[in-house]
Amino acid sequence: MENNYLTYTPVTGATAAAPPEEKELAILFLDVRNFTGLMEAQPEQQVIQVVRRLFTAFNQIIKNFSGKVVETAGDSLYAVFGLQDDIREAVNNAYQAAGAMFKTIGLFNDSYTQGGENAPLEMGAGLHAGNVYVDEFALEGTPKLSVMGLAVNIAARLQAKTKELNNDLLISEYAYQYLGQQHLSAGHQTVTLQGIEQHQRVRLAGKPYYQNLLLGTVAGLSMDYLLAISG
Repeated sequence: MENNYLTYTPVTGATAAAPPEEKELAILFLDVRNFTGLMEAQPEQQVIQVVRRLFTAFNQIIKNFSGKVVETAGDSLYAVFGLQDDIREAVNNAYQAAGAMFKTIGLFNDSYTQGGENAPLEMGAGLHAGNVYVDEFALEGTPKLSVMGLAVNIAARLQAKTKELNNDLLISEYAYQYLGQQHLSAGHQTVTLQGIEQHQRVRLAGKPYYQNLLLGTVAGLSMDYLLAISG
C-alpha cells in the first residue's frame, strides 16, 4: 500500500533559531480614551492625522527614554524598558516616559478640545517589572520583537484596572521600589487582577480621571512641542 503520510526531511546545514532570552524588564501599557467623542466633534480625517502625530510622539518619547514599543493596537500601546539597562534605570525611564506622554495628552487637549465643548482625551497606564522572555518572532515577513511572560500580563491588567480605581497611573509595588525617594508618597492598595491568581499590591501614582488637562498646562509648552517631538 502506498504511504500517503507527509514526511519531514531535515534541511542540511540549517541553523536552529536561538532560544528566547530571559531578561528583567520594565513593562508599560497605556490606553488612550475618548477618541470616539473627538471623532464625533471633528472631521474624521483631521482627527486621524492628529492621532497619528500623537502616537508618533509617544514612540519618540519612549525611544528618548531608552524604551522600545513592542505593539500598538487601535488606541493602545505597550513598550518595554531595560533591553540595554539595569532594572532600576529601566523602571525610572518607564516612569518618566509615562509622565511625558501624560503631558503630551494635555497639550493635545489644549489644542483640540477648546472651549470645553469636546470631551478631553485621557490615558490610563500600568507599569510593572519582572522576568520575561525576549525573542524575535513573526508568522510571516520580518521578525519583530516579542516579549512574553506573566509580568506582561500583570502590566496589561494594571492598565485595565485604572478605570475601576479612578487613577490613571498604577504601578506595581515591585516596580515602585526602584523609583527614587521623591516618589514614595503615592497611596497603595491590594487588588485582584483579572486572570491573575495572586493578589497584587499597587501604587496609585496618577490622577483621577477627567483631570488630565492639568498635566498639560506646563509653562512655555505649546502644540509646537507635540509637532517637534513627533518629527
